[in-house]
Amino acid sequence: DIISTVEFNHTGELLATGDKGGRVVIFQREPESKNAPHSQGEYDVYSTFQSHEPEFDYLKSLEIEEKINKIKWLPQQNAAHSLLSTNDKTIKLWKITERDKRPEGYNLKDEEGKLKDLSTVTSL
Repeated sequence: DIISTVEFNHTGELLATGDKGGRVVIFQREPESKNAPHSQGEYDVYSTFQSHEPEFDYLKSLEIEEKINKIKWLPQQNAAHSLLSTNDKTIKLWKITERDKRPEGYNLKDEEGKLKDLSTVTSL
């Protein structure tokens, strides 16, 4: 889709883009490598999510498109990042945070249903 808004966070580490389809894509700056010490301009996709869906305002008989008009990063208060996104009608607050990946449920059992040794689990 066509990008409708772009916003860096306060440190420049994260870049959020909003598009006409209502999606937000967050990019994270790659850490500086020893092989290429001046490659600070490269960003990788960090997260993608659907922020807004098309709506219909029955009081005004208007269709509200999902296009993201503005993105704003809030000052960071803890380990999570906070992001506001808005279309023509709704402002949404998003909490962006890391989750630990750990084996859970079926990943802990072998084909016979017996629990595996956690040290042998190498993928989720």
